[in-house]
Amino acid sequence: MTSTAVIGQYIVYRNLIQLTEPEYTLYLAINDIVYEDFFQRKSVQAVITQNNLLLMVVDTEKEEIRQWIN
Repeated sequence: MTSTAVIGQYIVYRNLIQLTEPEYTLYLAINDIVYEDFFQRKSVQAVITQNNLLLMVVDTEKEEIRQWIN
């Protein structure tokens, strides 16, 4: 699945969660390499800001969370 499709899927899922379980907070977990290569683009940053995406950047090799982005 492409990164742009993942963003769309996150937005739809988040909207459904807000309707059914409004107390939940949904984060999109992404690999740190994908974050650096794709999510740092100005156009993607604009989409993130406009849609209030919450991100969790993960180092999958070390199996640790690198960054929480609200």
